[in-house]
Amino acid sequence: MMFQTNPRPLGLLVASALVMLAFTADAQSYRGKRAGRANASGYVSDCNMAGTVFMEVGKNFGMVNGGRCVLNGSRFENSEPMGDMGPVVPLDGMDLRHSQWVAVDFLTPPSLRYANASQANFSAIHMDGEPVEMVDATGFIATKTKFHGAQMASWYVQGASFDEADFSSALLQAWTTDALAYEGLYDTAPDGMRAMSARSARFENCLLEECNMSGGDFEDATFLLTKFTEECVFNGTNFYNAMFDQTDFVEASLSGANMRDSRVDKSSFENCNLTGAQFGGAMVRNSSFKGANMRGVSFEGAMVDGADFTGTDLSTCNLVGAVMKKLVGTAPELPQDYVIKSYVAEEVSAKGDTTRMDVYEIVISQNRYNDGLREKKD
Repeated sequence: MMFQTNPRPLGLLVASALVMLAFTADAQSYRGKRAGRANASGYVSDCNMAGTVFMEVGKNFGMVNGGRCVLNGSRFENSEPMGDMGPVVPLDGMDLRHSQWVAVDFLTPPSLRYANASQANFSAIHMDGEPVEMVDATGFIATKTKFHGAQMASWYVQGASFDEADFSSALLQAWTTDALAYEGLYDTAPDGMRAMSARSARFENCLLEECNMSGGDFEDATFLLTKFTEECVFNGTNFYNAMFDQTDFVEASLSGANMRDSRVDKSSFENCNLTGAQFGGAMVRNSSFKGANMRGVSFEGAMVDGADFTGTDLSTCNLVGAVMKKLVGTAPELPQDYVIKSYVAEEVSAKGDTTRMDVYEIVISQNRYNDGLREKKD
């Protein structure tokens, strides 16, 4: 009996230890959820810094590198390191995929050079109510990224990809891929990788001012209720199979632009430079080309309905296989093989009212076949 022990105190000790261990594990788990998960590279992902005011970012901001972080409503007062253009929010080369930047106020501009922000959300970003400006976005990847209502000025976008991005109600001011604009500011992208891509991107209710995206790729993009102001330069840009609906190019330069198989409805190219532009196979309805430079433009196989060519010269244009009907305004100068055929068109409204208007078609001249060298094809 002298060697018999009472197990109760030992049992109580073990039970207390288990409770404390469980509590500690619970607390660690909770803190882990609040702080985010550490990924294989040691960065923190899924962090939530919404509403944070960043006075100095510096190297500590590497925790965002890993994607999916939330910074909605945050404000960047100042940041390090100091770049050639002053302090910047250092996001160069970071993994920002799926991250959220809605309504972030960048008093210090971000540097997005070669960052990957695919499927991120930069909607309504601004700089104290003004556009976020002087951004090095060279090689920036923004595939399927949202820029709803964002204000962005002087973005340097050589080699950047905005494929399938959404720019609804956004302001794009002085965006450029021009190498001369880079001089003294940022390093240019490698030769052959300087064009910007925005394939299948959506521009709805947007304003583009003084942008230079010459040679860019906007294949399959949609432009709805969008305006390109004077001094926009899109020379040699690819708009193949793009859609333009109620979109205006105001005195823009589209020399050599590829508009093949595009759909253009109720849009304007008034006073634009369209020298050598290609509209082959395009469908153009109720659009205006008043005063535009049409030298060498191709409408081969295009369907043009209700367009206005007042003040233009189409004498050097390729109209082979084009159907050009119900044209309005003053007839343009034509190639010598084509003539104007005027008539009155009638349209009946939903209320039953009939509207009559003078229109014309551009058709092949019958005299073309009198030389005996060419055979008429219906």
